[in-house]
Amino acid sequence: MAAGGRADSLRTLYDAESERIRREFEASQDGRAVTRQRTALIDSLVSRLWQEYISPEPGGPAGLVLVAIGGYGRGELFPHSDIDLLFLCEKELPGAEQKDRIRQFCQDLWDVRLKLSPTTRLLEDCDRLHRDNLEFNISLLDCRCLAGDQELFRRLHDQVIPRTVVRDWQEFVRGLSEVNIERRRKMGDTIFHLEPNVKETPGGLRDYHLACWLSLLNGFSRSRRWVDASESFPPKLREQSGGAIEFLSALRCFLHYRAGRDEDTLSWEAQDAAAQAGIGFQGVATETPVWMRRYFRRTRSINRLASLMLDDVVPARSSIYQQFQSWRSRLSSADFAVVNGRVYLQQTSAAADPEVLLRVFEFVAQHGFKLAGSTEQRIEQALPAVSAQSLAGPLRWQALRNVITRPHAGMALRSMQELGVLGLLLPEFRLVDSLVIRDFYHRYTVDEHTFRAIDALQRLHGSTSEQERHFAELLGEIERPDLFYLAMLLHDLGKAEPGEDHVDASLMAASRACADLALSVEDTETVSFLIAYHLDMSAAMRRDIFDPGTLQTLAQAVGSPERLKML
Repeated sequence: MAAGGRADSLRTLYDAESERIRREFEASQDGRAVTRQRTALIDSLVSRLWQEYISPEPGGPAGLVLVAIGGYGRGELFPHSDIDLLFLCEKELPGAEQKDRIRQFCQDLWDVRLKLSPTTRLLEDCDRLHRDNLEFNISLLDCRCLAGDQELFRRLHDQVIPRTVVRDWQEFVRGLSEVNIERRRKMGDTIFHLEPNVKETPGGLRDYHLACWLSLLNGFSRSRRWVDASESFPPKLREQSGGAIEFLSALRCFLHYRAGRDEDTLSWEAQDAAAQAGIGFQGVATETPVWMRRYFRRTRSINRLASLMLDDVVPARSSIYQQFQSWRSRLSSADFAVVNGRVYLQQTSAAADPEVLLRVFEFVAQHGFKLAGSTEQRIEQALPAVSAQSLAGPLRWQALRNVITRPHAGMALRSMQELGVLGLLLPEFRLVDSLVIRDFYHRYTVDEHTFRAIDALQRLHGSTSEQERHFAELLGEIERPDLFYLAMLLHDLGKAEPGEDHVDASLMAASRACADLALSVEDTETVSFLIAYHLDMSAAMRRDIFDPGTLQTLAQAVGSPERLKML
């Protein structure tokens, strides 16, 4: 068949099958089925072209094998995903004739309008760690043979890649960790974006891939065999993340089909469309804020899984790092141990003791460590029993106060929120868990917005900025920082109620919270004042601050220098 006719035939086949896969998705919303079927479709095109251009025998020629790598190797081709191909040669690169055949092979796939990314390598190229292109080594972890020399592929899969893993294991894992840190940094290091990227944002698909890669590397380094990546996942997180992957796969397919291209950003318009289509809700239309809460709560499990695997697998970086960690380990106590910057319980049953459970978050808030994955699991297991016990108001307020006034309060509060402990101490805060509000003031969910505000206040200490130093001085002069931070924690609770004015609703929720915490009338009035007037200071600053009337109105509302400093 002539080249033009062959390309038209392939395009017709591809378009027809792609349309069939899309129709089935619209009926079932099964994203995993889409990725499997599109992978099988591309496999059939590749096999056909291999026999046409390279070898009439699927197992030939000797010394050349076609390998699917990356997402294609995993069998996870979304509707508009790139197709990564490796033409692997045994001893020498293709000659002019074979190179021309490979070019024609690729050209036919490009003519089908596929996003093809081919590369040609020698086997020896795969036998070393590419420090300037670690993504290539990572992509080989998901390699799959498509056509050609089967024995050559077995050498790659069973000898060459394992040799690299064993020889360069620590550097491989460390590099993978560094790539992940940079990716998360670009995404703000939070899952709670109002317009998240379902692939790259923490808690997205890439975090799940990271957990799988770390599991594969760790499993092979220990057993010298390739293992099922999910084998080392904790059972509860394996189940939760499995459901989250089903959801994200359906969502990413929906975004690709909706945009007609590789689109992974969940914009406001896309959120509305996904909620209306009932993605993840068995096709039942849902209000967008409810749908987004489901999104965040599912991605939270993937984020935790990736963090757990990083804790368990990533080795100590260097002697300097080890010295630093050794210094940190001196902070260990009778209840808590610090190992590689993670907090462990000295006694596995300690999480069942309410006082120890609450003190561990004070420890996090004071020193800035994250909880180890095993510690999180023990807290989750113990929480139902702890929540059934009576936690008197003063005990709850003492535990909360000991967290919110510490240097790393935001880190501790996020951990408490994720594990359900914050809701135990402050049930009203559950109102804003993963709550999306679309307005000028919020780039993140309401709870993350609140945590970041507390982070910003804590960063004032030691700030070198002249403007921030003035605020740091005011912060240092506040006599009751505990009430100040409590008001900050409660100030947006009213966002969970319908209506444009959230202040009154926040005051009602704060009043209930203060009563539950057994605060005095005077302390409750201070917290309520800060919430009631937290918008007035910025409003006053937008008027003429030299106008005596403006100053008099504000002074009458504030009443005292202490309240003015807090406001």
